[in-house]
Amino acid sequence: MSNTHAHHPLRRGASAAVLVVGGRALTAAVWASGQHGLALASALFYLAAAGLAWWWAGGRGDVAAVLRAEGDERQRGLDRDATAVTGLAMCVAAIVGAVVETARTGQPGAYWVLCLVGAGAHVVALTALRSRR
Repeated sequence: MSNTHAHHPLRRGASAAVLVVGGRALTAAVWASGQHGLALASALFYLAAAGLAWWWAGGRGDVAAVLRAEGDERQRGLDRDATAVTGLAMCVAAIVGAVVETARTGQPGAYWVLCLVGAGAHVVALTALRSRR
């Protein structure tokens, strides 16, 4: 296995950058809510997670290749399949949340939005992928 990430130094930071941007947004939201201690803890957590992702992406193996947004066809397939499993798990969690919240309060709460987004994304993806194949 060659050391391909040496040729793409910006790719090594791809996952770390996502963690930094997402972590900053969440930290700012927590800070704005007045929970300054939790915001500082959030900032430290995401900074550590970004550092770990950057370090791990510099290594070898399937996870490192996925973290640095490159890899061979097999590794990209692993990432695609893991993303699909993640999506299914999140859909199940949204549906269970909607059912439980409806049983507790008579309303699905914010879970219905997650179910709607998931269903809409699935329909759009099926339509787009069908036209490409």
